[in-house]
Amino acid sequence: MKTTLSERQQIEEFYHDSKYKTHARKANYRETSAAIFFRKYREEVRNLRILDYGCGDGWISIDLVNKGAAEVYGIDISKELVERASQSAINNKMAGKVHFIKMPGENMDFSDSYFDLCFGSAILHHTDLDLAIKNICRVLKTGGKAIFIEPMNQNIFLRIWRKLTPWRRSPTEKALVYNDLIFIQRVFPNAKFYYFIFLSILTEGLLLMFPNSKFALYLNKIFDKIDNKLLRRFPTLGKYCAIVVLELPKD
Repeated sequence: MKTTLSERQQIEEFYHDSKYKTHARKANYRETSAAIFFRKYREEVRNLRILDYGCGDGWISIDLVNKGAAEVYGIDISKELVERASQSAINNKMAGKVHFIKMPGENMDFSDSYFDLCFGSAILHHTDLDLAIKNICRVLKTGGKAIFIEPMNQNIFLRIWRKLTPWRRSPTEKALVYNDLIFIQRVFPNAKFYYFIFLSILTEGLLLMFPNSKFALYLNKIFDKIDNKLLRRFPTLGKYCAIVVLELPKD
C-alpha cells in the first residue's frame, strides 16, 4: 500500500532528490572521534538482520554486508538516493543481501520485531521524531538495538551558526535538543547518549571554512583531546555538544 506523505515529508523528499540529482554525495573521510565511536558499533553484525534507516547512497548498508550481516534493508525518502544505493549494491555484487526501498521512516511497512539492529547517520533530525522513534522501537526485536549519530542544537553558538547558514540544510530539519533526548529515553528507557565536539565547535567551524588547512586540523586535534577530558569530568556539558551518538536498546 502506497503511503501518503505529509507536507514535511514532501519537502524533505524534494530537497534531497533535487540536491543529489546533479551532485554526488560529499563524503567526509576525516576520522573524527564521533565517527570512530559510531563505527565501532558496525563491527559486530554477523548473521543479523539490519535496518539502515535513511540509507542515502547505501554506504552503511554496503559496509554492514561486508562485515557479515545476514540481510540489510536500506530505506530512504529520496528516490534519487535509493536508485544510487541500488546501483551500488549491483556494482558490489550484493543484490541478494541488501535491499533498498523508497520509504519514509515514520511510516515503515515492516512487521513488528523484524530487525536485530538499526543504524542511522544524521537522519533522525530530518524526521517527525515522535513518529520515527516509536516506529523504530516497533520494528526492533526485543533485545535489539538502534544506533544513531546526530547533530545537536542546544549550544547557542550552534543555533547562531544555523541561523546564519540556512542554505546548508533542508527547510524542515531540526537538529536535536536536550528535550528530544528526554523524549527518546521515554521510548527507550535504557538509552545511552555519548557526546562529542564541545570546545572543538570552534575548530570544526574553521575546518568547514578551510578544509585543507593543516593548522586548523592540528588545532582541532588538540581541542578534541581537551573535549574528551572535559566531558569525562563534567558530563553535564554533553548537551551543549555538536554531536550525539545514541545507543537505544529495546528491552
